[in-house]
Amino acid sequence: MTSVPGYLSRIIKSHSAHACDGERLRLHCPRHSTISVLSAFYGHSELQLCPSHSHYAMTSGNRSCSKSTALQKIVSECQGFRDCKLPVNNRVFGCDPCPGTTKYVLVSYKCKPTEHKTKVGCEGEVIKLQCKHPRVINIYSAVYGRGLEDDNHCSLVGKPTVFDCLYYGAVHSILKTCYGKQKCFIVVNSQQFPDPCFPGTRKYLSIIYSCVPWTVLTEADPSVLNPTSDPEQNEVILKPKGSRRPNSGSIIVSNSLVTYAYIKEHPETAALLFVSSVCLGLLCTLCALAVRVSCSGDSGSRSPGESPRKEGAGEEDEEDSDHKSSTGSSLRKSQYPGEIPDVSEAADLAERIERREQILLEIWMNTCQNGISDFN
Repeated sequence: MTSVPGYLSRIIKSHSAHACDGERLRLHCPRHSTISVLSAFYGHSELQLCPSHSHYAMTSGNRSCSKSTALQKIVSECQGFRDCKLPVNNRVFGCDPCPGTTKYVLVSYKCKPTEHKTKVGCEGEVIKLQCKHPRVINIYSAVYGRGLEDDNHCSLVGKPTVFDCLYYGAVHSILKTCYGKQKCFIVVNSQQFPDPCFPGTRKYLSIIYSCVPWTVLTEADPSVLNPTSDPEQNEVILKPKGSRRPNSGSIIVSNSLVTYAYIKEHPETAALLFVSSVCLGLLCTLCALAVRVSCSGDSGSRSPGESPRKEGAGEEDEEDSDHKSSTGSSLRKSQYPGEIPDVSEAADLAERIERREQILLEIWMNTCQNGISDFN
């Protein structure tokens, strides 16, 4: 029975297997896991994995040759199985890429656990991969293109495809950017990944991954990250190859992609936040208008009522001032007889006295005339 640490190591790290011409290639995974092919090579290179018995191969200057369909062949025969055995010869892989030369097949694969996560993004979208601390991302496979029977992923636009146009090499780009990270974003377009389909075919990117503990991943693969780096800070954005933007602009792109990815993943929460912010802004505006209207109403209601009181008060003040001035002057005259009053006050006092004497004189004359007329 396989131990738990050994099992975790088998399903986390990458494995490789090779076989020479005439031999059988075997790929094997532990229980509760299946084969996920990362890369495959069939041909001959400077890497001497098999003995060469050909005089042509030893004397030829150009010893490298390969079959481009090797990856598709290994995927079609072994992908998704727990154990796979495949004979190695040019009849299995097609036309002989270099006749007379000893060839071999070299396969890199992972053991994908039965419990894993899948993310699919349509062309033009952004895929977000994220794991909660202290777990990090472990990539098992990534395919870009469109399968013949994949009608559930991304509604087809234009003519339907007549064959599987899938690019399995997309896993290498995803591994470089997301493997061992806690969060990463991938832009799905044909600038980043080669277009394997006819023009007009809507493609998608399908990624299979899992979240594994950081300590377990470093034990299984010590070279996953620099020991001084922190997986929480490794947020990677996979930009198109043709991009020439400066590093300072990546912050804006990162924030935009993060916002877009969050809205894409949580549309209800984003809509609720937007509606709440709009309602809060309207409420603040209404409160400000209410305060302004109440202040203007108070000032308007106070101004017309105060004006007549001010006029009446002014008249009363004038009368009181006249009365007080006359009373005060008489008091000053009575209290301070030796004090010399001002010229204006003296003239006013003389005028009042003269007017009063005239009134008394008129009254006396009227009285005398009435008495004489009664006597006669």
